[in-house]
Amino acid sequence: VVFKLTNAICESYNKSWMVINKCRLHAISRNKVVFNFNGTILHPCSNIIIELQMFKKASGYKPWLIKFNLDACRFIKKSYNPFATLVYNLFKDFTNINHTCPYVVSFKYINSYLFSSNIKIMSLQGDQIIEGFYLRPELLNLPLPTGEYLLAFTWVFSKQRLFITNVYFTFT
Repeated sequence: VVFKLTNAICESYNKSWMVINKCRLHAISRNKVVFNFNGTILHPCSNIIIELQMFKKASGYKPWLIKFNLDACRFIKKSYNPFATLVYNLFKDFTNINHTCPYVVSFKYINSYLFSSNIKIMSLQGDQIIEGFYLRPELLNLPLPTGEYLLAFTWVFSKQRLFITNVYFTFT
């Protein structure tokens, strides 16, 4: 069984709310590719919805079996959706995305000297990070037909579509 990431696309619709610093795959070996993501949320959030849909490739990517909206704030407190729990269990060991709502952005002030003058630099702490994530078939408790798939996440903050994360993978 080979479970391999093939592409990742991340796009912010509103860069004044969400900045995507990194969204890329890195090949470790022939059958192991890891996903790295780093995004910075710039405003406090208390209403986070994830629109999740799965697609299977068959003359283009077609909707396949799963499509739902997930209240992320409620899910982090108590997982209530079986498929979302399965997906979260795949990547929870590789991420810091485990905040309960409201998600509050925190800032840290650092003194820095530039051209002999003392200025304050504001650096954001609490970036949303997924580092070194790879697909592990032993955690997938579903019979999945072989093929190419797309897992499309649309992140909605305070009723505004903020960014997308599309992850493509093969299962052979």
